[in-house]
Amino acid sequence: MTTSRGLIGFFALCLVSATSAQENQDFDVVTMNNGDIFNGNLVLEQFDIDTGYGTVAVSADYVTDVEIDADRLGVRIHTRFGDRFHGRAKHPALRIIRPLEPTLPLAIADISTIRIAPRPLRIKGLNAADTLETVSGDLFAARLISRELLLKTRSGLQLINLDNVHIVEIELSQEEPLAQVTFNGGDIQQGQLLTETVRVHSRYGDTLDIPVEKITRMGIRVNYRDNDSPRFNYRKQVPQAAWFQDRLRDGNMGPEMVALRGGAYTRGDSRGDDDESPPHTINLSPFAIAIYEITFEDYDRFAASTHREHPNDEDWGRGRRPVINVSWDDARAYVDWLSQQTGETYRLPTDAEWEYAARARSQSRFWWGSETGIARANCAGCQSLWDGEKSSPVGRFLPNSFGLHDTAGNVFEWVEDCWDNRFSEAPRNGGALVKPGCGVRVIRGGAWSFPPTESRSANRWRNFQSRRSDDTGFRVVRELPK
Repeated sequence: MTTSRGLIGFFALCLVSATSAQENQDFDVVTMNNGDIFNGNLVLEQFDIDTGYGTVAVSADYVTDVEIDADRLGVRIHTRFGDRFHGRAKHPALRIIRPLEPTLPLAIADISTIRIAPRPLRIKGLNAADTLETVSGDLFAARLISRELLLKTRSGLQLINLDNVHIVEIELSQEEPLAQVTFNGGDIQQGQLLTETVRVHSRYGDTLDIPVEKITRMGIRVNYRDNDSPRFNYRKQVPQAAWFQDRLRDGNMGPEMVALRGGAYTRGDSRGDDDESPPHTINLSPFAIAIYEITFEDYDRFAASTHREHPNDEDWGRGRRPVINVSWDDARAYVDWLSQQTGETYRLPTDAEWEYAARARSQSRFWWGSETGIARANCAGCQSLWDGEKSSPVGRFLPNSFGLHDTAGNVFEWVEDCWDNRFSEAPRNGGALVKPGCGVRVIRGGAWSFPPTESRSANRWRNFQSRRSDDTGFRVVRELPK
């Protein structure tokens, strides 16, 4: 079993390694589509990106990574503050100064990735208290200049003052965008969003009038300090030392993870279905689990790298939505690839690990209590924007006390175990139940198309491991050093 000292050492090692890697990168690194790599200093003051909702100009001093889609000149930039923007590059070429070599011109269409060496900040106090997320996957901190939204509710037109609002969720599949507004006190109001544009001032100096159909979520006054990363308050549940991401070989980041200490808990529910009995004590070793279900963005990167088929998204959208139409075998292939990419051991959670993570020390039907409540999860009857219609983007609902999102509802999640209708054969150490010739696997968590009772923490369901369906995805576990 991993000790507390071992966990502390693990996180210290991650911090030192990440810091050392940054300090040792003295040059910008440009990787070409043909595999060539050039080290030097970019001759570029700023990156100008046509995002589809306006032009964003980000100083090169603030950029850490750039990914380029050569076919469409699509560019995704990541900044040192955690912002990300995607769009079309407005400059077709750049130059790089190389040590003891001539200055080299490079066409954007010929570049795969750019990693920019850390540069000293020339501007301090970039205040941006609000966070926006867009349909294209952009995520950035900004200052909302617009202070009101017009909502058509069942009781009539409502003019919502954003000073009283925490989160605004927007669903774009209707003739008029639907919005769910969560107020600072926790109350929720839903209706048609009649406001057409939202004006924001980015921390990079751009003023943008963004059509609401380009926005999926807004967080109001959620970034408390200058230069904060964009957030929607989920990390307040996760101790900073427990949160981490591994870097992939291609320079991208892996899933966001949180390390859990494990220990003893009671698995099952004597008041539930037969396959949840008998309740029994499990002792788990520490492990890390993904904060979110694996998204299309995550899986599509794997599929492109391994030349696998990209799963159908049912025309609901890709990006930050949980990947669906993947079999248990597909999920296993993804974790094997993730292990190869990071040099760490990733796998599917065991049934016992999944329930421990979903419960987050609770003993109630759901992690938040015994009642379904309003808009606590995405299921058929949970009263969210997506009820019984389709999956929602990950992270749209409050996390449990471990900081995990969507352990109730959204999509079922594959786990490692073979299906058994009783716990009598289940390992008491929390390991996976493996049986010869196993073709049916456990799925957990409920889904958008199932009633609330299927989203209980103890609820178990099953599926053929080769089957792909529009209500099933997965999340991953990473083993920790012992």
